[in-house]
Amino acid sequence: MEHAWQDFGQKVDLTARLREILINYPEGTSILKEIVQNADDAKATTVKFCLDHNSYPAVSVLSPAMGQFQGPALLSFNDGVFNEKDFESISRIGDSKKREQLGKTGRFGVGFNAIYHLTDVPSFVSGEHLVIFDPHCKHLPAISAANPGKKINFVQHGLQPSLAHQAAPYQHFGCNTASYYPGTLF
Repeated sequence: MEHAWQDFGQKVDLTARLREILINYPEGTSILKEIVQNADDAKATTVKFCLDHNSYPAVSVLSPAMGQFQGPALLSFNDGVFNEKDFESISRIGDSKKREQLGKTGRFGVGFNAIYHLTDVPSFVSGEHLVIFDPHCKHLPAISAANPGKKINFVQHGLQPSLAHQAAPYQHFGCNTASYYPGTLF
């Protein structure tokens, strides 16, 4: 009888959920507030923004579709570094691991997603990791709806020189994507 059971359960359409979040988080300054709240949760003492008007080469990137995300961009730096719980929280929409942490501003797991007003493929560097989200599963190679993004430890596995262009936008605020970065750069 046990083999008669099929996997079955409720599922969430990620892009539909993000669309719902964006309706509730209007464009404008709410995006900057959410970024500052994330920095506050990380115990950052510094937050800086940079409007980068540059467009970077798109030859050495993860896939040809990633070329369109090589600038211009709004960059945000803070001097806090993600821990494993932070990485898990940012990957879970509406189910943040910060929920139990009363001192955290972003306890509800939806605020970061206001960033989708600005880009379809948000990315960030923190410590020794580069993370790229692709909820539409259209730009990154070898992803699925179950895991619509990529995370790499660039210190351990390296990005240079094979993905030098992919890493180029992160060079601001002293990030070389070759050694540990003492902060977070969105």
